[in-house]
Amino acid sequence: METTLIKNLKLEVIATYEDGEQEIFQTKLTKEILKDETSLLNFVRSILDYATDSDLCKLSFCFMCKENLVKKYKTIQESIYNKNGKYFFQNNQLIK
Repeated sequence: METTLIKNLKLEVIATYEDGEQEIFQTKLTKEILKDETSLLNFVRSILDYATDSDLCKLSFCFMCKENLVKKYKTIQESIYNKNGKYFFQNNQLIK
């Protein structure tokens, strides 16, 4: 597993819950985390501080990096261009 952090890349996350609570944090990413959307979402959900993510309704992502990194990683491109950095959940499941 590739555990080396990708240089000059941070992800800002806003997690929104059904009760209106929000959690905002920044994290760094590895190539392994960016291998696909599922890996990225599982990683982010694993570090949420909220007692349970069962009432999670939205994750909003802001990738902080230069355009060359966006072009290099398909998962970043898909998140930005296909999802506008937003992932919605209902009953603890991603709404596709």
